Amino acid sequence: MKLYFETEVLGKLSDIKKGFNQDLFLKLKPPFMALQLDRFDGCEVGNEVHLRLGLGWPAQKWVSLITEAHEKDKEWLFVDEGKLLPFPLKKWRHEHRVIQKTDSTCVISDSIQFQGTNSLLERLIWAPLWLSFSYRPKVYLQIFGDPQKL
Repeated sequence: MKLYFETEVLGKLSDIKKGFNQDLFLKLKPPFMALQLDRFDGCEVGNEVHLRLGLGWPAQKWVSLITEAHEKDKEWLFVDEGKLLPFPLKKWRHEHRVIQKTDSTCVISDSIQFQGTNSLLERLIWAPLWLSFSYRPKVYLQIFGDPQKL
């Protein structure tokens, strides 16, 4: 299944890229989600992100590996793929893309492809995943700035 979100923000590509750090990652966590960040290496190929999800014991582990990172004239992207995923996820691929739209604005997109352990569970987790990622545009606008408010 797929999810896609796109947000136009203020800033130059180089500044937005610098902003993709551990602080931003923690701010992107929806307030209703029990999540602990155990490791954040960065956004370069070979970097890893380790999470623990859920309340109580045992927390489910999530490990993602950055498998792609590219930058060209007006575009930067990196991809994280699930290496160790919590039940009921079987596959995870999240492409983060930033495109310089004008001299003063960029578009940030989150394109997610995931697969559950079976089709029923996959359909059941779509809505909670959509809800957790629909929070991101608001955070991007708060951190980088809203071009609509100029």
